[in-house]
Amino acid sequence: MKTLASLTAILVLATAGAASAQEARIAFGDLNLATSTGAAAFDQRVDSAARGLCRGARRPGSNISDRTVCEAAVRREAVRQLPAALQVDYAASRGAVAY
Repeated sequence: MKTLASLTAILVLATAGAASAQEARIAFGDLNLATSTGAAAFDQRVDSAARGLCRGARRPGSNISDRTVCEAAVRREAVRQLPAALQVDYAASRGAVAY
């Protein structure tokens, strides 16, 4: 089964100040990212991983939650780690416009 490489690097940046980095693996080999159904299933998997990874994200030196920023960073990194052809399929199925 194909899975994305770990998201450790982005989490170190997104949760700066956290005691330790975490990682997640997100399966995508069973999905057709060129379809809206496949892209939506991928989004659900990424969102689930992001919620878990960013649960305790805080702004450095603060008790203010940084969860939204962390989750957005995880989503961007998950798409970035897809093979190039699948990034194109995913973007097309999501209606993204490239400039």
